[in-house]
Amino acid sequence: MKVLCISASNDFKDGVKETSSFIICRRVIDKIRNGMPQADCSILELKKYMPKPCTNCQKCIDSSRCVAGDDDFNKIYEQILGCDVLFIVSPHYAPIPAKLCMIMEKMESITFNPWLRDNSYKSDIVGIPTGVISHGAAGADWALREYEKVVNYPIANFLFTIPSSHVESRQLKLVPHNDDWKAGISVPPVKNYKDWSDLQIVMFEDYINKVISA
Repeated sequence: MKVLCISASNDFKDGVKETSSFIICRRVIDKIRNGMPQADCSILELKKYMPKPCTNCQKCIDSSRCVAGDDDFNKIYEQILGCDVLFIVSPHYAPIPAKLCMIMEKMESITFNPWLRDNSYKSDIVGIPTGVISHGAAGADWALREYEKVVNYPIANFLFTIPSSHVESRQLKLVPHNDDWKAGISVPPVKNYKDWSDLQIVMFEDYINKVISA
């Protein structure tokens, strides 16, 4: 099993060696490797890439890749194509990091434009189980719910691509945690990980297991 964990943070502040998104990705991978030592796990840090925004040139209709000179996007997309399970870990910015937005809009174009020509079209990454984990600077229950609304749900909606066809995703396969957390989960600040409640730790680890077994 090949697991890819995308760290969406773009934090370059002085003294930041590992972003919160990266630390969460590492904890996801540590959890997986504890139960599946043979798993091939890797972290993709968006802060190390410089993708470009989509210009709607629509040249991706025939290529299923960005042919507008965005090598970094294509490198990221190839890694997504090559994984069996994907995790997207995103901080709460305003509301989502710009680089993640650029990745999503190009993946949307790669799927939506061919779909307009042929409504049976699905992307090359359709069905890959995907977990969405958001986080921010506050850990109170109300804050986690806010992160869910402004981070998890926009990412979840992107996965379907065609808003009127939510019964069946045309891209990645979103894995919900339960009926209460339908678009993934939100976690408290990582610097206080030791202060997470037992329930929060169980929720985090249980969600990882659900995504891996989806």
